[in-house]
Amino acid sequence: MFSDLWDRVSFAIEGLWLRISDAFDALRQRRWGLPAAAAVLVVVVAGVVLLVSGGGSGESGDETTVAPLTEASPPSVINDPQFVEEKGFSIALPDTWKRTKPPEDASFAAVSSDGAGEATLWVDRDPKISFQDFIDQSLAGLDGIGDNARIVDRVKGPTLETSIAVLAADVPVDGGIAGPYRVTLRAAGPYRYYLATSIGAGASPRLVADAELLSTSFRPQVEVKK
Repeated sequence: MFSDLWDRVSFAIEGLWLRISDAFDALRQRRWGLPAAAAVLVVVVAGVVLLVSGGGSGESGDETTVAPLTEASPPSVINDPQFVEEKGFSIALPDTWKRTKPPEDASFAAVSSDGAGEATLWVDRDPKISFQDFIDQSLAGLDGIGDNARIVDRVKGPTLETSIAVLAADVPVDGGIAGPYRVTLRAAGPYRYYLATSIGAGASPRLVADAELLSTSFRPQVEVKK
């Protein structure tokens, strides 16, 4: 049930991110815009976490029981994410995560403070591969390292740069129990971006929100000739 609910929430978040991206970028260009942009991300992610941790939904017509406020234990808020801007991409790094040395051929890597969450970005220059072929190849690769590889969201934007695909699978972390593994695929000009986030099984709502922040905040930053 949690997996199905999470997939539905992911769909909504990806669509929402595309709609607010222009406003988000405009905020960041202003002197006071960085804190404001961070606040937008915190509100969106905190809302998703509360939805996921607050309980699932039953079948149509079922009533949902809401626990009293005194019994609620909302997850901690993500404070002051660090906005990382590199040549070719930008991403928001949760406050409890730190950058690490990327694996060979990777462009970015980060890990959570407890070591239960990891993020890695690969950027390839391959103008000949279509975005659909990029999705198919990535899905086949996921199928080889985990179980239940699937497409959980697909945003077909008017341009290559506004198109997004999100894949998911259950992949063991460091040989342990399989946990959520999420791949965000983007493209800009001749470049193809593969951002993978993985968290251990039974991760806290906070860590789930961290992974969501990394995925939804990632954006290619490549000037495209028109």
